[in-house]
Amino acid sequence: MKTNTLHLGFGFSGVHHAEKTIALAKKAEEIGLESVWIAEDYFQGGAFSIASACAVHTQTIQIGIGVINPYTRHPALIAMEAVSLDEISGGRAVIAMGASNKRWMELQAGIPYAKPLTAVRECTQIMKGLIRGEEVRFQGNYFQTGPVKLENAALRPNQPIFLGVKGDKALVAAGEIADGVLLSAGSPLAYISYVRERLAIGANNAGRNPEDIKIAVYLPTYIRERGQEALDAMRPLTARYLGLHGANALTLSAGLRAEETELFREAFLRGETPSLPVNDQMVDALVVAGDPGHCRRRIQEYRDAGVDMPIIFEAAGACSPEESLEMIETCLMD
Repeated sequence: MKTNTLHLGFGFSGVHHAEKTIALAKKAEEIGLESVWIAEDYFQGGAFSIASACAVHTQTIQIGIGVINPYTRHPALIAMEAVSLDEISGGRAVIAMGASNKRWMELQAGIPYAKPLTAVRECTQIMKGLIRGEEVRFQGNYFQTGPVKLENAALRPNQPIFLGVKGDKALVAAGEIADGVLLSAGSPLAYISYVRERLAIGANNAGRNPEDIKIAVYLPTYIRERGQEALDAMRPLTARYLGLHGANALTLSAGLRAEETELFREAFLRGETPSLPVNDQMVDALVVAGDPGHCRRRIQEYRDAGVDMPIIFEAAGACSPEESLEMIETCLMD
């Protein structure tokens, strides 16, 4: 087996059949990756079911879910599922919580997208208390519970909960209460220093050591011997991420202009595929694309910037997840 010096994981969406998903997790473990992550995008496969299937067919690889939201599951239900997944996997589960987005929750599912940061923070606090085995009585601004307590003891009372967040206040909150952050696909390299600064603020507020908070990031990656071919193939996926994020600290940190990104955002909220020009700067900022040497250097730059868990995410539309794993093994492992 080759050596995973970059500490890579692998992530993919929930659109794949269970048999294929299990095979991907097994292959990721076989080639020496540290973690496998299942994204829960609405309206695809349920991440807890998929993650459980992956857990029973693997032995050592971490099983990550990222991200779930506080609107479609009650915090007690999430804690129940998290504890069960951790037991099934033998203590290999990592759960990432996030607010999802207005289009999926409100415009499609009909669930009010209210107080997203408050909902995520309170949900995480309730979950952590329940997983620790406490009886929780919670009277928050979004959630009110109690008294509630899990009857099944957690395998790990300190099971890690990451926050999948990107805003200024949300990152500070993550520094206060989370074990780590899972940064969205499309996170530029320049954004990592912004993240670290705000995590440190939150950690200091809570009397925590900022170095104890892990940073994971989804890195959609496509490698070709001719680097320009990779850039060209990743333009449609880059357009999707521009629409998903719009104009905020994430995209602005990479030098992208607000007036450019907002056009993509407006199309995304309408449920349309943006037919807008995507230049090389946009692609290079939001995804990892190029020849093997360039891509390896870029991932190392993320590591040097403070990323603990670089997660190569499938390059949907450019190649299959099986091809992604082959690419990882051939080009990114030593």
